Amino acid sequence: MSHMSNVLLFLHSILRYFILVNAIIVCIVALLGIIKKRPFVKRDKLMVLFLQIFCDIQLLFGLFLYYSKGYIYQIKSGTLMQSHVSRFFGMEHAVAMLIAIILVHIGYRTAKTGINDDKKFRRLFWYIFIALFIFVAQIPWQGKRDIGRPNMPTLNSN
Repeated sequence: MSHMSNVLLFLHSILRYFILVNAIIVCIVALLGIIKKRPFVKRDKLMVLFLQIFCDIQLLFGLFLYYSKGYIYQIKSGTLMQSHVSRFFGMEHAVAMLIAIILVHIGYRTAKTGINDDKKFRRLFWYIFIALFIFVAQIPWQGKRDIGRPNMPTLNSN
């Protein structure tokens, strides 16, 4: 793997924690907004915006890694599904994370709409909670058979 790919994989692995923490915070804030029936304020919208920005940066890193690892060529040649590792990173991880990022975008769009605050918090909670569930399920945590990556990555890890 090239040095550039190694650096991007490191950044991609670190950025997941910013996304997970931010998604958890957004879920908690949305849940508290529902329970306490408080107004949806600019700070609430900004939290979702930051989550969306982190996700978009993560997507860019992921797309570069997807290309640099040759998954596009494996799809074209029909060999992507032959290996558990290639299938996970080239198909399962990529598609699931794209769906989760789309849910974050829908959640942010919900935060910008003119619906009442209770509906905003409820919709926001469910979109981000489902995205969070997908994130956690599809991260290649250390210890996952064949696909696990170190939970605390280093620049030398693959």
